[in-house]
Amino acid sequence: LGIDHPILLAAMGDSAGGRLAAAVSNAGALGMVGGGYADPVWLERELQLVGDARVGIGFVTFALDERPDTLRQALEAAPVAVQLSFGDPRPYADAIKATGAALICQVQRDDEVDQAIEAGADVLIAQGQDAGGHGRPDRGTFSLVPSIVDRAGSIPVVAAGGVADGRGLAGALALGAAGVCVGTRFLATEESITTAAEAAALVAHGGD
Repeated sequence: LGIDHPILLAAMGDSAGGRLAAAVSNAGALGMVGGGYADPVWLERELQLVGDARVGIGFVTFALDERPDTLRQALEAAPVAVQLSFGDPRPYADAIKATGAALICQVQRDDEVDQAIEAGADVLIAQGQDAGGHGRPDRGTFSLVPSIVDRAGSIPVVAAGGVADGRGLAGALALGAAGVCVGTRFLATEESITTAAEAAALVAHGGD
């Protein structure tokens, strides 16, 4: 992925916009624009804010089934990577990889790994139920990650869900992950599409 730090910005739909993705990438990690449900107007607006930063774009996969043109729109922006979550990545894999973009597939269960491998995934994100966004109420991140790592073979696995600081990163690396995907923590930044009140509430809120 060409990054200096093993951190990916979670592709949070309608929250991880162009300014935030660019800031994360410019800091040496990988910023992801949260394409979410494939709204072409939103995506066009946010991609204009990226500048010359190397960013990726993420989608909820089943939304592309209804709006396939949005994927073509995204690929025209020459993203470093495209992330697909919640759905079958295989129908879109060839088009993504033909552009040279890395294919990142997010998985929540062991059996989804085989589908991602068949699609030609370059990176897997193992998302546990600790995640602040969409997910499955099945397994926590730190029980899921080792299982996904064992099944993924040589494909790098990124841990997602509940990682908010260096301790979480260190723990993920110890479990065999190649890096971490962080979302909620970045919502409190100035570059996020979050109101000041929402950001303050996030900072003040504990884990209970």
